[in-house]
Amino acid sequence: MKKIALLFSHLPKHLCGQDQPIVQLKSAISFLKSQNVTAITSAGQTHWDCILTALLNNDIPVHLVLAKPMTLEEVSEQFSCNFESCTITESREERDRFICFNAECVYPLWLRKNGHLAKITALLPAEQIDKRFDCSLYRFSGSALKYVLREPSAELCSLPHNYLWHWTRGKNGIWEGETRREFCNDLLDSRSAPRNALATLCRILRERKIRAGNFHIAGNISVTSFTENHPANSAMLFTWRRDCQRMNFEPYGIGIPCDYAYSKGGRLLKYGAVPDWDTMQSENRWKNEREWRVRGDFVLDDECTKKMIVIVRKTHEIEHIRTFFAGRIVAYEQ
Repeated sequence: MKKIALLFSHLPKHLCGQDQPIVQLKSAISFLKSQNVTAITSAGQTHWDCILTALLNNDIPVHLVLAKPMTLEEVSEQFSCNFESCTITESREERDRFICFNAECVYPLWLRKNGHLAKITALLPAEQIDKRFDCSLYRFSGSALKYVLREPSAELCSLPHNYLWHWTRGKNGIWEGETRREFCNDLLDSRSAPRNALATLCRILRERKIRAGNFHIAGNISVTSFTENHPANSAMLFTWRRDCQRMNFEPYGIGIPCDYAYSKGGRLLKYGAVPDWDTMQSENRWKNEREWRVRGDFVLDDECTKKMIVIVRKTHEIEHIRTFFAGRIVAYEQ
């Protein structure tokens, strides 16, 4: 059985199934299904995870090559597969060299010029490289991720002032609680970024839970955050963060009454106090967000959903939400 390798350089954070390298991956997999091959590949980074997912979905035998500290047990769990053939290497560089030098045929899909994998493949004999699926000249674009909102709608401006609001945003990579294979399956089939803000909102509503996070929280305590700023006065939150290459927040969110949040342990953030889950040491940083926090996940029970208001950016998105949420839904834009 011939040993082959499919190669991606590090893929950008923002990509979808319509990007040419992913299209070429699917074309390569379709071709290899009819060949008697074993694929030498890896896992643990998006570029390797996508290749591994596509191979497994098409029943192409795999020899897994992992770099410490990643373990076979971890990958088996993340990809719901028992791998019979595996090599463990000391580093990612050693892993990549092992894959390239042990494959009888290498298929570059998208390699950065002068990148790590491009330099390794340059050492291989020309007859060992098959470029029929190579689209290394393709350039990704993240321009659609940045946008400026139109004026708030009249209905949005009339929303009650005694509510707290939880805003979502697009996420780079895996949601909390999902596996790498689940994420890659959605990515391979997607027509836009699979973990965008609307998709995140839909997941919250379907799970009936806002999952807590602990980024920048004292003691790494997980909290769910809200703002008491009225949606019509929240434009300062919906801005582009150049440092993160994403929106700070996006106009997709959930509103719940303040008194209900308080009954579930919600508290207004205290500033300049001793570090804790409901405090922030800085007196001024992010103070304009008027943040509330609830410790842990926030469950959207029956009582909550009866009072809840859901906001989407565009009017046409309302009908999609109505398929699984019967309450009030408001479009942010006119």
